[in-house]
Amino acid sequence: MAPNELRSILLRYFDLLYGEQLETLLDLFADEVDWLIVPTATEIRGKAQLRELAANHWRASPNRVKKLVNLFASEEYACLEYISAGTVTADADFVTTKIEATGRRYELSCCFVFHFRPDGKIDQVREYFDLQTVQHQVGGQGNNP
Repeated sequence: MAPNELRSILLRYFDLLYGEQLETLLDLFADEVDWLIVPTATEIRGKAQLRELAANHWRASPNRVKKLVNLFASEEYACLEYISAGTVTADADFVTTKIEATGRRYELSCCFVFHFRPDGKIDQVREYFDLQTVQHQVGGQGNNP
């Protein structure tokens, strides 16, 4: 696909991120999506597991906001960098790591690398952020089961 097409898909993803239209956002992904949250070593396999974790994550910080920093694409890959901020009002379960609800605010830089199939569906994601920064800002211990 052309880089501008991939950029358009990621701008759509970014617009839908944290919104009420989770199913519309999930339509951008292949059913067999493979998502790795690098700092927690969490592997998300398939759209059903992505749906479950996204809903939990969004519920844990319902007032979150986002600010786009960078977006660029080649013919198969695109990279999205943004700042996420909010308040942790419920426990967030990342499968391998849990963040406790502390009611404290956080602001975090995130970077995602997306791979696209020829049909434009996202089939692979690598997510990067500093987990220690999150744990320090929200004041919880966080834990690794």
